[in-house]
Amino acid sequence: MFGTYEKHNLRQAAFGRETNFWTIYEDFREPILGVTVSKDGTFLDQRSNTFLLYPTYQGAVIPYTYFADVDHLRMDTEHGTVEFCMNELDQLRIRGCGVGLKMVLRAEKPFGSCCGCRGMYPTPDGAWEADMGVHGKMLFVPLKGAMVLTDPWNVEKNEYDKLDIDFIPAADTGVFEAAIHEYMDTRRKDDSYPEFESVKEASRKCFEDFVATNLNKPAKGWEDFYKYCAYTIWSHRTGLGGKFKEPMVFMHLVWANYAMSWQQSYNAMPITNNPREAWRLIRVMFRYQVPNGQVSGSVNYYGVGIGGMQPAFQALALDWIFWRCGTDWLTKEDCEEAYPEFLAWLNFWESKRNAGHGDDRVYIFTPHESGWDDLSLYQKGFPIENPDSYAYMIMLMDDCAVMADKLGKTEEAAELRARAKRLTKSLCTDLWDGDSFVGYMTETGELVKCKSLDMFQSLILGKDRIPQEIIDKLAKDVMDPEYLTDIGLVTESLKSPLCHFGYNFVLGRVITPCNMLTAAGLFRCGKKEEAREICRRVCKNLYDNGILLGFAPMDTEVDGSPIVNWPNPTASDGWPWTTWAASSALVMLTAIMPEEGE
Repeated sequence: MFGTYEKHNLRQAAFGRETNFWTIYEDFREPILGVTVSKDGTFLDQRSNTFLLYPTYQGAVIPYTYFADVDHLRMDTEHGTVEFCMNELDQLRIRGCGVGLKMVLRAEKPFGSCCGCRGMYPTPDGAWEADMGVHGKMLFVPLKGAMVLTDPWNVEKNEYDKLDIDFIPAADTGVFEAAIHEYMDTRRKDDSYPEFESVKEASRKCFEDFVATNLNKPAKGWEDFYKYCAYTIWSHRTGLGGKFKEPMVFMHLVWANYAMSWQQSYNAMPITNNPREAWRLIRVMFRYQVPNGQVSGSVNYYGVGIGGMQPAFQALALDWIFWRCGTDWLTKEDCEEAYPEFLAWLNFWESKRNAGHGDDRVYIFTPHESGWDDLSLYQKGFPIENPDSYAYMIMLMDDCAVMADKLGKTEEAAELRARAKRLTKSLCTDLWDGDSFVGYMTETGELVKCKSLDMFQSLILGKDRIPQEIIDKLAKDVMDPEYLTDIGLVTESLKSPLCHFGYNFVLGRVITPCNMLTAAGLFRCGKKEEAREICRRVCKNLYDNGILLGFAPMDTEVDGSPIVNWPNPTASDGWPWTTWAASSALVMLTAIMPEEGE
């Protein structure tokens, strides 16, 4: 799947395993593989628990290429190989044949230092424990061959000058094996260790079970890309521990090992072969709901982000699952627990963000409450009423109505549906100017018109809610070349003076989740061929260039000037956030692109 000579490498993806926090990646500056533990929300450039990996022969570092598949990663040299795999808990396994391995500790800030390790200590059972400070601990266990530690201490700096760990093959077999455990408190080595091959096989079976249980088949001809997307999500599913009360999905293992609120629901959307698991992911953030009803924005091993929030995307995801799978799978017991939580989330928005018109219209205070971080709709500032937030509230009311019905609360269900219809009418009148959806400045009543792809997102409500004349107008407009490029829809019209492809997020780049939402909306509105055409262009580009969040659709800005970007990965460029893109691609591959009968 990934490798030196493969279509994709580990610079933009990462090698990992479901429920295991170890991560192997390729440095974006130079072709070096590194291994780290991803659980605490720390970006790579702030991380001090990374070991660079160098195969060795007779003590000297030697060149290598690499290959990674679902179950293992292999470094190939002219003298032999080093292989890595992971178990379902805390273990990284390493096996070398014909060569050794040097692991070199390197912190990113200050670059190249060994400040991350507070000390290496021998244990009574023959292992070595590394205290990695805030990142926890590592237990190095040699199983075959030898382990040699080089760790000169600098008294003036109060840290190691360097920390090198060498695994050396046995003289008689040419083989070494080792296990490394990561943990936060105490750990002793296991009484016994399974064979390397059995750990690999368990990983492969776990992945295959995840796919077979949760995902529908892709459109014909897209099987390789489908596997790539599925692996990306499976490998980013967290283990348990700390604040992770149940498995969640990291946005990225290298650049942002957070489980973000609305990304859990994005990852639920393609799981239509198993609506119970989709439901679990949609609901998982409600475990961190605060007393006023707000759903927290993010989770990592150490903490829960409650200072800000993301949109009520759980409503969109659940509405999608209901539309794809029906509601028979949802039990009364589910609703007894979830209905009060969803209702509290609705009441939070309708009280803390109510626009004051005497109805259910809501506004947002910040870009993150919409999710479109630098949307051109915000040119007049805040608070602003935006079409996508209305859509979330409409779906949240209808979703709550389904649960109310399951609980026998028929009057509450009827009132929720009536409110949803009134807000839909408001969306299609107060925020529709006859040509496009617009924003509404709550304090002044001014309408704000823009050329953003976000103005098409409300199509996700579907043809049963949106009038046909609006559907037809938006479908015609979005397929125009001012939006539709060879690689998908730009997030800001190519005719807009604000459009550019640099370091901003949704002011021009072709962003995968935004394309998925637009295509899913068109699909739900009966514009199936338009939806499929968008998906085909987006997925071809992703397969050719990697499952990244966003891409510039041309080599220069629209006016021919150079694209200005940061020299290293940032949240706004094409490097990080892979599961957000992978889950969106899976929706396209399994729900939108298949023709009838596939």
